[in-house]
Amino acid sequence: MKDEMIHKFFAFVQCRHYIWQAKDKGLPKPWTDVEILQEYKFCNVFRELDTVTIWIDKNIRQRWANHKYLWFALCVARRINLPETLEYLNEFLVDWDADKVHAILERRKSKGLPIYNSAYSLTTASRKMDKNTYTVYECLDKLWEKREEITNWLRWDSWDSLERTFNKFAKGNPGISGFLAYEIVTDLRHTRYLRNARDIMSWANAGPGAVRGLKRIYDKPLTRKINACQANKDMQKLLSLAELYNPDSFPKMEMRDIEHCLCEFDKFMRIKLGKSFLCRKYNGKGE
Repeated sequence: MKDEMIHKFFAFVQCRHYIWQAKDKGLPKPWTDVEILQEYKFCNVFRELDTVTIWIDKNIRQRWANHKYLWFALCVARRINLPETLEYLNEFLVDWDADKVHAILERRKSKGLPIYNSAYSLTTASRKMDKNTYTVYECLDKLWEKREEITNWLRWDSWDSLERTFNKFAKGNPGISGFLAYEIVTDLRHTRYLRNARDIMSWANAGPGAVRGLKRIYDKPLTRKINACQANKDMQKLLSLAELYNPDSFPKMEMRDIEHCLCEFDKFMRIKLGKSFLCRKYNGKGE
């Protein structure tokens, strides 16, 4: 690991968070003197500050905090991930009715209204099945059929581990990819299920972008493979340095934050190096 790249990584992390703070206060652009961060949009350092996550926290995590099927409500929330759609589902989040939910989604479709958050790329297992049908009947309804099994498992077997919960959702559940399982587990981390998980500071699921970010920091070829175990060790090293590089006033980071920021740092470096990459830009209003 090169000190120069560590410095660049944490400088990026700090600058991106300061941009969020400036925007939150309603301050006008420019929010930074880093041109790439002036022009391009990057995700927040802390996922809990994202607009959709704030909505899900208020309307689902808090509303159904003590409900038996809170976990299922969060699966629905992240599979769809669009508040404009979720607000019409209401009680179906914890008292599932596949036909009624499908009808709601189809009604929005017929009106040309958005159904899913475009930030998530959702696929179906069969080209013969449209996204609404697959989401409702093949993905969520199948989870609902296993609701007692999963509820009991969460109660007794997973309460102390993000990683074990991730593996439970990521394997054998149609429509729940590794990416989506990670999003669900990250929500569960802020609920009664995993609030006190033992691996909050020691485990994260490194996606392709995060792995590329690690390779840049560790000065390894981008084509070189890194297994999940090594990626986790490398991320732990960065987390151990967070308090050293971040100022005392900076919020405490967790492994999820490191993994997430590595992905965004990779985007930043690709733009900086002039690599072809599609990244959203701010409009004239700073949105």
